[in-house]
Amino acid sequence: MPHLVVLLICTAIIAAALMLSPAGPAGLHLFSFQLPPTCSFLDLTGLPCPGCGLTRSVVASVHGDLAGSWGFHRLGALTVLYILIQVVFRIGVLVFPLGTAAIFGTGVWLNRGIIALAVLYGINWLISLALLL
Repeated sequence: MPHLVVLLICTAIIAAALMLSPAGPAGLHLFSFQLPPTCSFLDLTGLPCPGCGLTRSVVASVHGDLAGSWGFHRLGALTVLYILIQVVFRIGVLVFPLGTAAIFGTGVWLNRGIIALAVLYGINWLISLALLL
């Protein structure tokens, strides 16, 4: 059951990113509607949060604009890659439960990957803050 939940969440993220279109620094478009920026941390402090620009970066990345993705958030394309690996792994576990679990150690490396990604978000945030000084 947890594999199906993770698969559905990851698939929903990719589907939502495909439905949105990047609208530059101002925000995103959903069909013809411009969505407002939604970073409360930035609004309250004037400083970017660790995820500032990540949604726009993921959207740009799934639309094939890797340079734009990098400009919005340095880890957007890596985040999309991680999500896609999750999708492939979860499908494998659901279709071939015994074989996939034996080959990949039931996703232990994916758990380590999310921790590594979280550390990278922290490092990226510190770099972003340092560049503001």
